[in-house]
Amino acid sequence: MNSVTRRRRRAVGAALVAFTIGLVLLSGEVVVAVVSHRSASSPGLAASPAPAVSPEQVIGVGNHLARTATSKRPRIVYSRARQVPVLVYHEMNNGCEPAAKTCINPKDAETVSTAQFLAEMNYLARVGYHTISLAQYVTWLLDRKTELPRKPILLTADNGIGNFLVNAEPILARDGFTMTAFIVTGFADGASGRCEPDVRVAGVSYDVQPGCGRDNEGWDLTWPELRSLSPSVYSFALEAGPSGHFVQHYDAHCEMFDACKIPGETDAAYEARVRREVTGGLRELRAQLGGRASTAAWVVPYSDLGYPRCAQPDCTPQAHTGPRGWLAAYAASRFTAAFVEDAYRNGIRHERFRDDINGWMDEHIFQARLNEFVGHHYFEWRRA
Repeated sequence: MNSVTRRRRRAVGAALVAFTIGLVLLSGEVVVAVVSHRSASSPGLAASPAPAVSPEQVIGVGNHLARTATSKRPRIVYSRARQVPVLVYHEMNNGCEPAAKTCINPKDAETVSTAQFLAEMNYLARVGYHTISLAQYVTWLLDRKTELPRKPILLTADNGIGNFLVNAEPILARDGFTMTAFIVTGFADGASGRCEPDVRVAGVSYDVQPGCGRDNEGWDLTWPELRSLSPSVYSFALEAGPSGHFVQHYDAHCEMFDACKIPGETDAAYEARVRREVTGGLRELRAQLGGRASTAAWVVPYSDLGYPRCAQPDCTPQAHTGPRGWLAAYAASRFTAAFVEDAYRNGIRHERFRDDINGWMDEHIFQARLNEFVGHHYFEWRRA
């Protein structure tokens, strides 16, 4: 999640509107139903739960966006894979119309429109990509001889945001695509009004969940809503624990919970806190989602593993006050895959590159970007 989304987490004054567009294919015609959901921050309005949309439905915004189901795709051929592209999504229709070809929202670049997502999935299916599960991906990382479907791809989504997961499900199901949703357990808790207590360090209390509850209700899915997502489409893994993704207020120069020490916190106390966060998140993830949740991979919040500098101009800023090198070493010891958004780090220790798909990317940019990254072997198997 980038700085744009961090600002959204800080200020939620305006109502957020998410559109659920259900297209039912009936007698060759497309019927459109639009449901508006406002966040609990809207005056006088209660948060609306995410609507149920069956996997048999196809999401779209009109006949011009409808596509023929690809049930007659060729038989899947398995072979050894040199690389597996990994894409990450966050939101859908946040500040743009579902039919928009691009979702250019200066307040939040991480949202795509329904039309964008549909076009992108159509392209992947048309050129022969087959999605793989996180379990297959992890097995491939551990053994290069693992056979995967020809042209494999791993689709992921971050945070557990309802407007994306609900609206994307029927589109994914149409082509037999799967996706791994990386969950912030504190967001799922907050959506039900459960927030972590303050943390006390050196006699001072610190709020480790600023905005909890208010920012989550009507936005992030609750645990029952996550469980209701189609098991044939979604599996789950950890992004952050009870309070590990929130932007903090106690240090303006180092705001990330996992990467930054609390004032007065010792190195040992910091390390213990991060371990508790990760362990607690994994424990709750498995308790709530059972066998659909993997403990083998982690999305590093804000891609911040605490490196002092970046080797490429567009890599993630690395504000970090924890013990030098500790967080990266911990991630490598705990997870088979630690996903970051810095291509140059792919294959270093257990770090793996994911491309963040944003609303400013039109269909042609999406295609060119994916082909360029694949051509440059950014997603290549490399021994950790």
